[in-house]
Amino acid sequence: MELLASYNEQIGALVLGNAPQNAKYTSHQIQKEILHVFARNVQSSIRHEIGDARFCLIVDEARDESRREQMTPVIRFVDRSGFIRERFLDIVHVKDTTAATLKEEISFVLSHHNLDVQNIRGQGYDGANNMRGEWNASTIEHLVDIGEIETSKGVNQVGGLQRLGDSRWSSHFKSICSLIKIYGATCLVLENIVVDGSIYSQRGDAVFSFKLLMSFDFALILHIMKDVMGITDMLCQALQQKSQDILNAMHLVTTTKTLIQKLRDDGWKTLLEEVISFCKHQDIEVPDMNACFSSVGRSRRKQKSVTVEHHYRVDIFTAIIDQQLQELNNRFNEQAIELLQLSTALDPRNSYKLFNVKDICLLVDKFYPQDFSDQEKIHLRLQLQHYELDVPNHLKLKSMSSIADLCQGLVETGKSTIYPLVDRLIRLILTLPVSTATTERAFSAMKIVKTRLRNRMIFLQII
Repeated sequence: MELLASYNEQIGALVLGNAPQNAKYTSHQIQKEILHVFARNVQSSIRHEIGDARFCLIVDEARDESRREQMTPVIRFVDRSGFIRERFLDIVHVKDTTAATLKEEISFVLSHHNLDVQNIRGQGYDGANNMRGEWNASTIEHLVDIGEIETSKGVNQVGGLQRLGDSRWSSHFKSICSLIKIYGATCLVLENIVVDGSIYSQRGDAVFSFKLLMSFDFALILHIMKDVMGITDMLCQALQQKSQDILNAMHLVTTTKTLIQKLRDDGWKTLLEEVISFCKHQDIEVPDMNACFSSVGRSRRKQKSVTVEHHYRVDIFTAIIDQQLQELNNRFNEQAIELLQLSTALDPRNSYKLFNVKDICLLVDKFYPQDFSDQEKIHLRLQLQHYELDVPNHLKLKSMSSIADLCQGLVETGKSTIYPLVDRLIRLILTLPVSTATTERAFSAMKIVKTRLRNRMIFLQII
């Protein structure tokens, strides 16, 4: 307000010290009301932008600074001009994040903004059951003098861990690589906190984290996650793109599954050698791999027959990889892969080389039966026959590089009105990907053993 007043005499004459005593607009209550007015106008604009388009609902949950649970719905849709939009619609405080509560609140939000549930064509959730955890992320404000850290071009810099993004598994991969790189320096920082920490809880956290950091279990899991996330990183990055190349996404899914399976079949020996070498370098005690492994809950018979190496290989290494494979198979099942394959029939690259009327009609029959009537399906086939001869030869449309670009091009050239059923199908394909795992920009598909490793990876959260 001071800035505006300094630039405009008429405003300056009416605000702050020159304002009436009952109209300064500086109280928190009045400011919040003004912000609510702005918010309602923004939401109204978003609702107008959505119109009657089919949309995908993306929901995430988190705790705010006051430790209250909140739900954040995002709407993904294709606007009238053919552009993919993802709009943050609202933020809703909820009493908990159970499925029943979320369903109730989602219904309320959609109803409040006059959005028809029947128009939902995909749903995506990140941690839909419960986002609560025993530990909240905290930060160490700075790393004290940790000595020289080798960097490219020989520049000495103070290094730090990549900050974690709960919904971005690629950031976890960077965090793991960063921790491995400065492992020794991080241990030194924790030891200093143990001695010099200003409060008891801080010293206690440092002691607990240091013990975890210096355990073989932690080092092993750290390297397993590095290998697994290293393999899935390209897919993870691709899935977070706003406009996803469907064909490349399908290929990345296939190669990712293959590499994960190869790691499971042939990667244990190499991994174990790498971890043992790392532990020796960091003065971490390495257990005798041939010794008998025993734990609470195991029978005496199993204690005699299971070695420490068997435990690490089967109970940790294989279990983690199997869970990742299961996650990939669940998200990229046969139905989703078939959808991807059929959708590529509309891919405009390479002069519409993959265009196939039969596959497009099959796509509609199998995945969009409620969006096209029987009569429209007949007309769609006829439209596609004209489309095949017209659009690939159009001066502006023949060089399109993605389905998203094609959707915009059809609107700009007026072809969307000539081929309305084809345009409708393309918009459905661009709207749906979040639920079919062709793109997850709001949160990553890589939910890798999040619960299983919560306690063991706690140090990363503390950093």
